[in-house]
Amino acid sequence: GLFFAFTKHFEQSADLTAARQRGEMALSRLETAVLQAGLSMPNRTADFEGVFVVGTSPQINLLTPLRNVISGWNKPVYLCEVAGTVGTTTYFKKMGLVYCLGSGIGVLEEGHEVADNDPIVLKLSAACPDNQVKVAMAASTTDGWVTFSGCQTPFVVREISNDRKQLGVMASNRDLIPFFAELQYLRAMCAYVISPGGTSPQFYIQDVTRGPAQPVMEGVSQVLFSFNENSNLFTVHLLVRGNRRFPGQVTSSVPGWPAAISDEDRHYRLVAMSASWRVRN
Repeated sequence: GLFFAFTKHFEQSADLTAARQRGEMALSRLETAVLQAGLSMPNRTADFEGVFVVGTSPQINLLTPLRNVISGWNKPVYLCEVAGTVGTTTYFKKMGLVYCLGSGIGVLEEGHEVADNDPIVLKLSAACPDNQVKVAMAASTTDGWVTFSGCQTPFVVREISNDRKQLGVMASNRDLIPFFAELQYLRAMCAYVISPGGTSPQFYIQDVTRGPAQPVMEGVSQVLFSFNENSNLFTVHLLVRGNRRFPGQVTSSVPGWPAAISDEDRHYRLVAMSASWRVRN
């Protein structure tokens, strides 16, 4: 009896540990994008929509490719597909983030005044990598766009010198690029669970415009996103399954999970996990 109880406890503990590890890995994939969301770009809807359409012939438009992935995407932190409301918090099943990644490369020169739709050439402290920055095409991808620390406007990449140490850029808004501002790569992320609460749910992340959505973690049964625009607090809740599916239902409720669990979920040991980050812009 005692051995059976010990074995059962060990098996249960291992199952829950596996679930927590899954959840931690899923959350870690989101952290950088959330913390860098909206940096060096406007976060008001009207301004955000304006800065991602630059020039006339060709017109470089990033807004349309973003909206091909999430309809209506109109700000750096965009949540959609309402799951429900608890108290004053509304939870969503899908999120889109537009964010920046630091490059460690600086702009070599005094500060640059940039007029709207006026191309300028910038000298860089090091070559910009060809797998991160490309000349923008009309069918726009995020690697045809860059930002600079201290700016509030994304720039389209119009030309790159052969040694990749000079960058021709243009923006739709007037801005000032400070001396030795850091070059930043613009990126967009979409995240959601496919078949939430179903027989084989999977957590998907897409590097929007740079590749298709990829399954990053199985066993994440449901995800909920919320964003408090007053405090800039972004929260992710995960409902994660253990490894083993039981013939009967073994879980009736999960502390810390703010929504319903499905009949299929109840056949697993479940862990609720959450993380909150303050969006800095």
